Amino acid sequence: MGVRMFQPLRLDIGDVLGQSAAALKQAIAQAKVLVIANQDVSVAPYVQLMRRLGSPVHHVLAKYCLEDYREVLTVTNLHRNGQALGVHEGGGYWHTDMSYKSANTVFTSLLSVQVPDQHGETQFIDCVAGLHQVRQWLESPGCPQHLKGLDLENLRVHHRFGNRDTLRNAAAAVQQLNPQEAGALENTVVHPLVLKHPLSCATSLYAPAATAMQIEGVTPALSHRILDSLVDFLVQQAPRYRHAYRPGDIVIWDNLSTLHKGPPIPKSEGGADARLLYRMNVDFQ
Repeated sequence: MGVRMFQPLRLDIGDVLGQSAAALKQAIAQAKVLVIANQDVSVAPYVQLMRRLGSPVHHVLAKYCLEDYREVLTVTNLHRNGQALGVHEGGGYWHTDMSYKSANTVFTSLLSVQVPDQHGETQFIDCVAGLHQVRQWLESPGCPQHLKGLDLENLRVHHRFGNRDTLRNAAAAVQQLNPQEAGALENTVVHPLVLKHPLSCATSLYAPAATAMQIEGVTPALSHRILDSLVDFLVQQAPRYRHAYRPGDIVIWDNLSTLHKGPPIPKSEGGADARLLYRMNVDFQ
């Protein structure tokens, strides 16, 4: 049996603009992913829309942000003279945006500008349904010994920028930072593994991948084993949505209730294999 799919909320841009900011935020929190049918690839109206939903959250990679809009990050496989023109493969693994920050009540959005012939999608995992499945798994006879008796609700996890998966897979993707960029980040933050959403009130398994480095009070080795097992289970069992972009699409998702990843994609010098998106994060609190 294949992985179950979940469906995002789909609205056209007129319906979105006709809603209040509060109603729109609630809708995103409930649906987890909102897909907006939109033909305009201009940056200004996209930024205006996202600012309705919260305060912009700047990405640490300022060098890839737009000159006129510091809050807008370029995500692309385009290179010129050997230099990347934006974030290329920084999101090519399961992760949760801004989970390495103490202020983590963040919606992420992508505006699709240029779509390649292949590798033009983002995948999402529903961590609300996934938490329900994990709880059932932990009570089942097939539960691994190192997970038996795990008190999910009371576990707290230390997070920092990076991808924990590099510890078991040296080839795993990770976004490299220079010393100045790394120095601008919080060293370590702590979040609960099970989190109640402030808008939807749903509980989810929060950010078990990538930035989740150690469970409080548990050795690093056992922490990695527990967290890796939970992520592997979600990837194999939890409902998923795969969005294949068209130019003008705006996709907004709630980071408290999802994991996501982009595709591995080769470098491009321009043409049919080029991928270009603009990303913006806002704090909805």
